[in-house]
Amino acid sequence: MNSICFFKEELINQDSISFSDEKRLGHLHTHLDSKEGDLITITIIGQGIYKAEIIKLNNLTCEIKVKEQLKSHSQWFHLLVGLSRPQTIKKVLEHSTTLGAKSIHLFKAHLSEKSYSQSSIYRDENYKSYLIDGLAQSKTYFELPEFSLKNYLNLDQYKAHKNKFYLSLNTEQTFKELSPGERDEPLLAIGPERGWTRTEEEKLKEAGFSPIKISHSTLRVEHAIYTSVGQLEMFRV
Repeated sequence: MNSICFFKEELINQDSISFSDEKRLGHLHTHLDSKEGDLITITIIGQGIYKAEIIKLNNLTCEIKVKEQLKSHSQWFHLLVGLSRPQTIKKVLEHSTTLGAKSIHLFKAHLSEKSYSQSSIYRDENYKSYLIDGLAQSKTYFELPEFSLKNYLNLDQYKAHKNKFYLSLNTEQTFKELSPGERDEPLLAIGPERGWTRTEEEKLKEAGFSPIKISHSTLRVEHAIYTSVGQLEMFRV
């Protein structure tokens, strides 16, 4: 992780944090070989990214003091993803957060396996750990993406969204052909591992989603997301 994440509730007196969990302590000891007096990067979820000084560190606990706020960015894209295997979704949640996802909405597509929605990652908000790991990797974003899981494809909630696309091999249109305004804060719809059905593609078109081709190859769900976001990010530089 490039930044250690904390919740605002962990702050003491607005500028101090004490923690003793194995994951964060292990990162300091094993990966950073940290010592008292060292400066580290931390993310306070929902607040910002900061430099912090290690005030006390041993095998059982660590105390840090927040020093200065660092530059951060706002998340910039939205995802609508057909429910896929849990191992795939874990990658989607973590790495899409790293790339700047503002919201991640999962739904059971026609070709999604019914059992996928019963995965333990959706119980007791276990999915949040993957979002937090994504923030820790990015060292750029500090908000957890909005998350939802639906048993069907509900497109009504996206009526007001201006720039929305679904990935498809049945088109020749690419992101390159769009104007800057047409690529602003995009909503990307990605089918499950077995792809969209023709009926789903028709419903997406009727709801104002435009088909976009990002590769001549048929990509895995997670690779399709990374590829499309990478292409869009190139135009934002």
